[in-house]
Amino acid sequence: MAEARPTNPLVEQFRRGGVARDLRLMAAQGLLPLKPEDLVEMWTDLVKDPDEGVRAAADKSLSSFPAAELQPILRSRDTPASVLSWAVTHRTERELREVVLQNTSLPDETIEALAPVLTQALAELVVINQMRLLRRTSLLVALESNAGLNNDQKRRLRELRDSFRIGQAEAAPPPAHAAPPPPPEAPPEPEPEPEIAPLGDVFMTEDEALVRYLSEDERQQTEKVSAVQKIYRLNTAEKLITALKGSREERAILIRDPNRLVATAVLGSPRLTDPEIEAISGMKSVSDEILRKIGHHREWTKRYAVCKNLVCNPRTPIGIALTLVPRLSPRDIKAIAVDRNVPEPVRKQAQKFVKAPQQH
Repeated sequence: MAEARPTNPLVEQFRRGGVARDLRLMAAQGLLPLKPEDLVEMWTDLVKDPDEGVRAAADKSLSSFPAAELQPILRSRDTPASVLSWAVTHRTERELREVVLQNTSLPDETIEALAPVLTQALAELVVINQMRLLRRTSLLVALESNAGLNNDQKRRLRELRDSFRIGQAEAAPPPAHAAPPPPPEAPPEPEPEPEIAPLGDVFMTEDEALVRYLSEDERQQTEKVSAVQKIYRLNTAEKLITALKGSREERAILIRDPNRLVATAVLGSPRLTDPEIEAISGMKSVSDEILRKIGHHREWTKRYAVCKNLVCNPRTPIGIALTLVPRLSPRDIKAIAVDRNVPEPVRKQAQKFVKAPQQH
């Protein structure tokens, strides 16, 4: 099964919970300017939201999403399984169900649930996939119960069963007087994250905002001061939209916002560029959570400059920085080994790599 694409950081932040209802409803209604594949993934999460209004809005967005735009998303093998399962279960267009049933990332259990009621044409897409049927023989059983299969399909399923002796092995008798397993202990309920409020979540004076968002040198630049003054007047929902569709300069400011949802929205912006990620990874004024998200993103960490910046940035979580040290060039590792500006554990890790060749 193909590896799913990296989840948009903003979608992941919503998934973790703690986002205020107003923002969840805005997302469910499709008001966030995200890429289509990210919107669909977010809606698939929000159809399970505890709030009925949010669920209904997300379901409406998914159900009315144009089939022509949804089809390439469902064809892609890196589309999350949850999206594929929702689409094949709830969208009735034949062309959509066909591409999903042919997608190897669709979970077997989803097909098994649908197998008894698939049309003859759609059932054929399952009948010909012997790998799935052999991997999950209960799917074969479910497919055989489909009353709409034609004689040829029934014959091929019967031949597959006979050829691989499916269901013919005798089950081992249960052990005598086996004690029933103890009931599992109920796991402690996790404490819910506090809601990220849609309005007025962090109060700052204008002067405090300038210090929070801009370095001392940047505060001397009129255009950057003006940008902060504009952003300062926005509420959280407006900042969220600006982070997703605003200018590069606005993203460079909002990535430092104290509200983690706003800062994360910058990482989820469809307009975000690789050079911006490189710049953010080297910023000492962003939160460690932002640097952690960058460090866990496999596409971004393919860029050498991002890895180097994260290792050298003292705000990067130590665990992230340590895993990236081996990916640096010998020259950069030597420089980090004597750099007092990086955390001591990172410096010691680099020193080990410097000493290692000398021991042979």
